[in-house]
Amino acid sequence: MAGCGGEKPAPVLMSMTAAQKKFEQKCREDFDLHVITRMAGSTLWIYLPVKDPIFDYEAQKENSGEAHKKPSKFTVQYLDGNFKDGNFFFEYDIVTRKKVKAEDYGYSSSYTDNYVKAQNNLFTAISDVFFNAKPKAGEADVKFVVIVITDIKKGIETKATLSLEDFKRYMSGDLPYEEYMKRFLADTKGGQSMIGDETGSHLQYKDVALPEFLAKQIINRINFKFTRSDFEPPDDYDKTITGIIADTARYYHFEKFSTARLHNLRLQKEFVFERNQLAQFGDDTDFSSPKIPSQGKLIHIRFDNGEVQLNEEQ
Repeated sequence: MAGCGGEKPAPVLMSMTAAQKKFEQKCREDFDLHVITRMAGSTLWIYLPVKDPIFDYEAQKENSGEAHKKPSKFTVQYLDGNFKDGNFFFEYDIVTRKKVKAEDYGYSSSYTDNYVKAQNNLFTAISDVFFNAKPKAGEADVKFVVIVITDIKKGIETKATLSLEDFKRYMSGDLPYEEYMKRFLADTKGGQSMIGDETGSHLQYKDVALPEFLAKQIINRINFKFTRSDFEPPDDYDKTITGIIADTARYYHFEKFSTARLHNLRLQKEFVFERNQLAQFGDDTDFSSPKIPSQGKLIHIRFDNGEVQLNEEQ
């Protein structure tokens, strides 16, 4: 017997305040996570103070892919960028690696099991509550989620910024894992102001603007392409980076910019591309829109006196 799922139920209409309370309650009752949430525009901030370490060291697994992965032939010496006055600007210093240190100490830093479990439980609660919530009239819908998990004993925290729509597409299988991780912005920092902060008072709660999110994502994608990708870019750094900018803007249907400006610090070269000129760069991969779900039918296969009968159901 073969079949496919039916239509998804319509999201439940509720105020964002009610959705936040439902999320906090689920985290507390189902996972023993005492989170604090706040809406800033269309951005949901989630703050989780913990007293267990976030990082630890562990021995590398000898059969792991990372242990035997060939080092990238590139080194990103400097990379930064932003969106200002309707323009993207990126400057970079990327060089070919001359020599790779062969010595392997056999250990690496990693997230602790408690941290990974807490983060995964937060993702589960987000999908359970906000995938099925529709804001009431006059309220902003959740477009971005910022998750801050802080070790308030050591003063170290991780910050994750993600598009809720991207997360939905990833959870439904519409975005491959590698593509989703390029869209997932992760940051780690430390500070004395984090120690003992159980309410998140050290944070600046701001709405995430799409252009700024894309600028940071482009930086994420450039770092990935030159240091982690299994498919190394050609030596024409400028063309590769221009293609990444073009693809990212296309994936999000973002057209509210005039130019993309590049500054190659190593070669002291600057490039300016008008928005319509970017169409000739990038690849043919299409992650711009969710795929149309399959309109399958449920078929019951029965045998009558040795003969196969296919009975279709709505």
